[in-house]
Amino acid sequence: MIQQKVEIRFQKSEAVRFISHHDLMRAMMRAVRRAGLPVRLTEGFNPRPRIVFPVALELGVASLDEVAEIEFNQWLDTQEVSRRLACVLPPGLVLKEVREMPPLRAGRIPDRIHYLLHLREAGIQIPTTAIPALLQAATLPFKRQREKRVQSVDLRLALLELNHVTPPDQPEAANPLPDLELVVRPSQNGSARPLEVLSLLTGLPLEELRRVRVTKTRMDLCFPPGTPEHPELQPNPREPQTLDTDETLDPDETLMEAAANPLDCQE
Repeated sequence: MIQQKVEIRFQKSEAVRFISHHDLMRAMMRAVRRAGLPVRLTEGFNPRPRIVFPVALELGVASLDEVAEIEFNQWLDTQEVSRRLACVLPPGLVLKEVREMPPLRAGRIPDRIHYLLHLREAGIQIPTTAIPALLQAATLPFKRQREKRVQSVDLRLALLELNHVTPPDQPEAANPLPDLELVVRPSQNGSARPLEVLSLLTGLPLEELRRVRVTKTRMDLCFPPGTPEHPELQPNPREPQTLDTDETLDPDETLMEAAANPLDCQE
């Protein structure tokens, strides 16, 4: 039974933007283990921690707003969770917020994902008429190269907004090359990747656009359609608990062994 579910929001900085999503998941699992958090495990012969990332972050993209949802089998105050986790996250991952969620098994899905494409530093300029023309198109076919095949996708289904953005520290008159803000909504049919949209805007192949730096700036989540009404969160009457120093979370020590003692960041 889920005793508590929390949402972890964190940043993946420019320094680690080239680590894969699988490496990011492993880094979070190790941090949770080192923090001694009471994470629930899956059942079966190979139990794994119940840590869910709503969407995979593309390789080479930094993020100011990544999310992980974690299920606990023991209640902890969110401030205590934040204190322990902030101590053990590896360099390049920065904890922003920990908040309690309704204790539902169903996870949330991305509703809107915001990206910033740094066109100014790449020296790329988009004609003023290109953005309205792209948004007015009924379909946006794109040939996506897979490992052994080419997949035909329609980017228009996921594309919500496109806007020129002028950095706040640069006056518009002195900055002829604004950056580009992109908002997408992933679905079961896929999503629109930032550089793919830029390729349609500029007519340039993806290989020439790899130099463009992309930052994920925000991610809004929602429950899937048909999810039962979730209960309102109520203050937990119990005091925040800490793990017993002799207790382990699971016999599979290679996955989620408990820390010997709760972590303390104080000097």
